[in-house]
Amino acid sequence: MENSDQIILDTAERLFSDYCNTEVVNNAEYGQYPDALWRAFGDAGLLLVWVPESEDGVGGSVGLGLSLIRQSAHFALPVPLAEALMGNWLLAQAGLTSAEQVSGFALAAKTLPVLRDGALHGVVEGVAFASRVSQLAVLCLHDGQLCMAVVAVDACECSEQKSLAGEPRSVVSFAGVNVLSSAPTAAGFSIELAFGMAALVRAHQIAGAMERIVGLTVGYVQERNQFGRALSKFQAIQHNVADIAGESALANAAVEQAARTVSQAGCNLNDALLAIATAKSVTGEAAGKVTQLAHQAHGAMGFSHEYALQQYSRRIWCWREEFGSEFYWNEWLGQHVAAQAGASADGSAWACISRAF
Repeated sequence: MENSDQIILDTAERLFSDYCNTEVVNNAEYGQYPDALWRAFGDAGLLLVWVPESEDGVGGSVGLGLSLIRQSAHFALPVPLAEALMGNWLLAQAGLTSAEQVSGFALAAKTLPVLRDGALHGVVEGVAFASRVSQLAVLCLHDGQLCMAVVAVDACECSEQKSLAGEPRSVVSFAGVNVLSSAPTAAGFSIELAFGMAALVRAHQIAGAMERIVGLTVGYVQERNQFGRALSKFQAIQHNVADIAGESALANAAVEQAARTVSQAGCNLNDALLAIATAKSVTGEAAGKVTQLAHQAHGAMGFSHEYALQQYSRRIWCWREEFGSEFYWNEWLGQHVAAQAGASADGSAWACISRAF
């Protein structure tokens, strides 16, 4: 990692520590949005990591942005940092930037919105933090061609809901909304890559939150006494903690490998999606095991709203389902490997599988 990248991550760590504690996260769920935290990110330029330098952004690498997103998940960040980074990354794929250089994103899982005569038509569900940004980057179709558009949130019809973690999720309707700007995406860009990148963002968030859960669980079982001795002295608890740490380490290894793969110059779509599918699958499967064992180790304390564990487990359960669950990506992996094996000379699947690692 370059020194400049480490400086950015160190700056982010200080801001997270100074502005984002358990009380701030809980208050955000109660409706007290942490404006000071959001302003601090903007002032530090963290929201512009994936904005090109030519547009007055940081021009950071894919790996830097993903590291920042995983780091933010250590703090159960209740603001749309990941969404802003992803929105700006999407805009960069079409040579666009929003007027404020900070946008959320709306990415349909199935049918993309359609751009006709400068107006956008369609519906996107599950748009994260749409109510907390002024603009959205929307992947759409224009005359059958993949296109990126920027729309003002105020011009859209938004039905606001909440995720299991209490964070904003909206159904956004583009009923003839005039776009602020639009442009065709770069050659080689695809719907699959956009969806995969969003999945990789969520996988990094899951991995980051699980790291924090490991720390919380280890600390709790060392401090909590039962029957005259610390919980950490019981063999069953030791096994559970070891399982939690192992699953977290496996998940982090998977997302790091995926980040390295997609960061490589000339990485083709199949290799990128293979690594992304592996990362989202591994983190999704680990999510169920880690949260279950962590809550078992904490007992009733793990369900207390004042205690931090629930902030991470509820977010993990949400991220696990967004942009493809492990079941979705396992099916994709199976179909991909079967197709590759069928096309190979010897009918072997090993060559395809080994390319992911």
